[in-house]
Amino acid sequence: MGRPPQAPRRRPAAAAVLALLISALATACAGASGQRLQAPPSGQLAPSPTSSCHPGVSGAENWIINGAQLSAAQSASPSSVGYAVSPAHLLVLLPPGHTSSAGQKAADFRSYAEFETMITQGTIPAGIGWVMYDNERWSYTPAGEQLDPVRYEQLFARLAHRHGYKVILAPAQDLVPGLGQNSFRQDKPGWQPYLSSGLAAASARYGDIYEIQAQRYEMSVYRARHAYAGFVAAVAAQARAANPDIVIYAGLSTQRVSSAAQLLQDYLATSDLVDGYWMNIPRSNQPGPAALADQFFRDIPASASASASACGGI
Repeated sequence: MGRPPQAPRRRPAAAAVLALLISALATACAGASGQRLQAPPSGQLAPSPTSSCHPGVSGAENWIINGAQLSAAQSASPSSVGYAVSPAHLLVLLPPGHTSSAGQKAADFRSYAEFETMITQGTIPAGIGWVMYDNERWSYTPAGEQLDPVRYEQLFARLAHRHGYKVILAPAQDLVPGLGQNSFRQDKPGWQPYLSSGLAAASARYGDIYEIQAQRYEMSVYRARHAYAGFVAAVAAQARAANPDIVIYAGLSTQRVSSAAQLLQDYLATSDLVDGYWMNIPRSNQPGPAALADQFFRDIPASASASASACGGI
């Protein structure tokens, strides 16, 4: 398999991060009357669409992006992607059996059974350093795996590590009884069942990266309660209690928001709580989602800690 994959950079476990976690948890419990989470200072804004790539955000953030969606975003605006996304800190999700020349390559599995079969047959392509278990209540994840997600996360991670792969665990909220599709149409956050399930703690213990599928709380019915940041804070706290060294990503989605400003709001409210983001651009072949992602990437504030050499092609 060649050299082992490089792990994404962890954010320092500073007292300020812990304070933000406590503040976010207090906000989540306060409901609509609670104080709004304070975003980090915005700093210097990103260049305009016509500007050349300015080193700033590039290299200061870790990203997971689906390969096809990354290509669509690059086609829509290569300068904004180059500004916000550094190849050194990018994990590109690929269907099992595929590869890519961009970033670090991660095979995206929705089924432990499929992963086990490909391991047995030796059909995972060379160059894949990461494997992701994206288990959800859908047809791609077998019913038995849906009913016992913690067990299958452990099996997936154990098999992957035995064969030299780094592991991303991304269990969906709908695996928890009571958190199906209809429960996310309400206007009150109800993530306690997810915390009680122990999925966050299990993912932190078994994986190298735990990805919080939080994007459902980006929907308009939850925005007044700042549910996205509250959920990320609560789940990240549980994960780090189980494994202080776990690398945590949070999901963002162009499908759950009505503007790039809302994506930026969620990013800023959580950027000190997580180590990176899984950027989802569903229907990326259509102009609307790609344009929204383009605007979001351009609006991310620059970071003084970023490498000046980060503006490279992907």
